[in-house]
Amino acid sequence: MLKHFTLLFIAPNLAFRTPNGHRFAFFFTYFAATANQYILIMKTLEKIATLALLVVCQLAAMSQVTFTIPKLPENTPKGSDFFLAGSINGWQPNVDSYKFTPNEVGVLTLKIDSIPSEFEYKICRGNWTSVEVDSTGRDIANRIYVDSLGKNFSLTIKGWRDRFPDKAKVSTASKNVNFLPTSIEIPQFGKRRTVRVYFPQNYASNQGFPVIYMFDGQNLFDNSTAFAGEWGIDEILDSLNYSKGFSAIVVGIYHGENDRINEQTPWSNLEKKGGDGAKMAQFIVKNLKPYIDKHYRTLPDRDNTIIAGSSLGGLMSLYMTLEYPEIFGKAMVFSPSLWWSEKAFEQITKFKKRRFQKIYLYAGEKESESIIPNIEKAKDLLKTAGYAENELLLNTNPLGKHNEEWWGIEFYSALKWLYGF
Repeated sequence: MLKHFTLLFIAPNLAFRTPNGHRFAFFFTYFAATANQYILIMKTLEKIATLALLVVCQLAAMSQVTFTIPKLPENTPKGSDFFLAGSINGWQPNVDSYKFTPNEVGVLTLKIDSIPSEFEYKICRGNWTSVEVDSTGRDIANRIYVDSLGKNFSLTIKGWRDRFPDKAKVSTASKNVNFLPTSIEIPQFGKRRTVRVYFPQNYASNQGFPVIYMFDGQNLFDNSTAFAGEWGIDEILDSLNYSKGFSAIVVGIYHGENDRINEQTPWSNLEKKGGDGAKMAQFIVKNLKPYIDKHYRTLPDRDNTIIAGSSLGGLMSLYMTLEYPEIFGKAMVFSPSLWWSEKAFEQITKFKKRRFQKIYLYAGEKESESIIPNIEKAKDLLKTAGYAENELLLNTNPLGKHNEEWWGIEFYSALKWLYGF
């Protein structure tokens, strides 16, 4: 009987990728082996594969971060769901993959595998009206995760915004900030919306004024209506009128609370969420702007019409700049949520530029890991689409965070570049 024979053995490459992106590979080559050697080789490969899987599992466990909520405020509504919302997920308040679930002993737990080295976040019950607050009902600063702090975090929730009675808050808006006489109808959605308008200090003169249309009107002028602090638009423009002689009308469009994501995303994302931003854009162009031009002393031409916003509002501002170049000659695109859909980049790629437009792009380096690469990609695509150096400016701030305070700081610089004063 033939005891020995030769096999040309081809060992496969074994490659593994851990949840946080590390790749491990084991490579083998062609070699000749006897039958006994072949059996030994196969057993060795089996051990290597088992060891590799153990390594992968251990690395996954090492990269995993666990958040727990051991105790809830006594007035927490029964049946509530709890979510982590932050720069890690675009500040969306109800993403299923960031939902806390009870562990084996009933403690609310969230485990995240792939995580950046640093991000800001808060805990909420599925929307921003039920976000966590302090024990007196006041807003709290964003929580900050830093990988050097460890892998397990026990969170203390002291209260929920919607579980405190409404307090008489003192308005911080300037006297020249006014609500429209009545809420304005959005026929595209079959609902009405609050709009607040800033008028320059010299509005009593007979001149016309540029108009800046801005998203998330609750956060522009007034701490009493803002989610986490205001931009301070009215104070900035009051100061500019005094120091530079620059004046403009600002139209602040209130967002739709729980409908904000849907109304401020021009496309659905991979989870089939959102996508009605085009209707909101139509409302601004076909209904709101004609109303403002009819009732107030505006300069209605495109060179004096600006669209502006941050986060999802920044995404919408960029979308509307390209979708309605005949309406908007200038744009402020702050911290745009370009991560929402690849179609944001596709829109730029397909854009046929025919008019002069000035676009001011801004992002803070402390916002998220993707914000700077995404906004730089957008700038490069806009340059490829035909935007010249004097039409496009990207400003980044190494300390900038994803909040109204930083956007307010940048607002002055954006106006200065857009209008050249």
